[in-house]
Amino acid sequence: MEIMLKIYFVFLLVGAIGLLSSLLFGGDDIDGDLADGSMDAGDSVDGSPSIFSTRVIFAFLLAFGIGGGAMYYGDHGIGGQMIVGFLAGVGTGAFTWWIFKVLYRMQGASNVNSDDFVGMGGSITVGTSEAGKAKVRVNSTSGPMELMCKEANDKKLKNGDLVKISGKIGTLLLVSKQ
Repeated sequence: MEIMLKIYFVFLLVGAIGLLSSLLFGGDDIDGDLADGSMDAGDSVDGSPSIFSTRVIFAFLLAFGIGGGAMYYGDHGIGGQMIVGFLAGVGTGAFTWWIFKVLYRMQGASNVNSDDFVGMGGSITVGTSEAGKAKVRVNSTSGPMELMCKEANDKKLKNGDLVKISGKIGTLLLVSKQ
């Protein structure tokens, strides 16, 4: 086996193993921030991974190994192998970066503003406790949510009661039976 074929094979192997480990364990800085808890509730993701992220680099290496190796087996010279390998790597790396840029932009914030629920209706899922609090299920744009509530007139709420949200105290919703 000629030395160039070994080099292409090493690039292919490193790229494939790197992409697989990135898929299984995460590999970009944003994944580490989420895993170690260094991002807070108010932090936002900038919507784009770095062009030099590990996934992009491993995609480049994989495509370079495949492109260069294919040209080697096609009996092309070293210049053609390098050009095709480089172009395949740049194209695949750019495509990988673009895909992840789109996916990162699709991430949404999970912050909920309880002001948005005032005036809406809901149903009680957990009746009034000894502390006077209950849980209400409200339909939001991100799907049904269960939030803590209190009956505005200190009436007892039971499961299934239909209520209207009339206000809030902090994050605690004030509800009235319908």
